[in-house]
Amino acid sequence: MKLKYVPNTLSVIRLLVVPLFVWLFLSGNIIVAIILFVFGGATDVIDGYIARKFNCSSALGKILDPLADKALQLSAFVCLYIRDYIPLWMVIAYVAKELSTVIGALIIFKKSKFVVKSNYFGKLATVIVFAAVFVIALFKDSIGSVGVTVICVLVALYFVFSISMYFKQDLIKVLKNKNQ
Repeated sequence: MKLKYVPNTLSVIRLLVVPLFVWLFLSGNIIVAIILFVFGGATDVIDGYIARKFNCSSALGKILDPLADKALQLSAFVCLYIRDYIPLWMVIAYVAKELSTVIGALIIFKKSKFVVKSNYFGKLATVIVFAAVFVIALFKDSIGSVGVTVICVLVALYFVFSISMYFKQDLIKVLKNKNQ
C-alpha cells in the first residue's frame, strides 16, 4: 500500500471500529471495548501525523478523518449514557459542541470563503474526550457519581472554552475583512 493511502485507510478502520466498540460496550465487555476505543484514538493520532509529515492530505481525508473521530466519540458518549454511566446532558453537550463547530465553520465559510481548520484547542478537546471516556468507563465505581459529575462538568466547560477559542481568531479575521 502506498503511504498516501494510509491516513484514509486508518480513518476507515476507525469508522469500522465504531459498531464493534458499541456492541462490545453494550454487551458488557467494557475493558475490551475501551481497548478498541484507545486503538481508534491511536489511529487518529497516527493518520494525522502521517498526513502532515508526508503531505498525504486529501479531500476525502478532510471529510473522513473528522467523521470517524466524531462517530467514535459520539458512540462512546451514547454508550456511557445507555449504561447509565453519564447523564443525558453530557451527550447533549457533546452534540451541541460539534453542531456549533460545524454551523460556525459553515457561516464563516459562507461569509468569507475562509475554511476554518482544527487548532490546538480542538485537538485538546479530542484528547479530553478520550481521557474522560476512558476514566469514566473503567473507573466509574471507584470515582462514584460525584467523580463522574465533576469530570462531565469539567469536560462540558472545556467544550465551551474550546469553541470560543476555535472561532475567536477566525471570526476576527472575517469581521476585519468585512469592514475593509
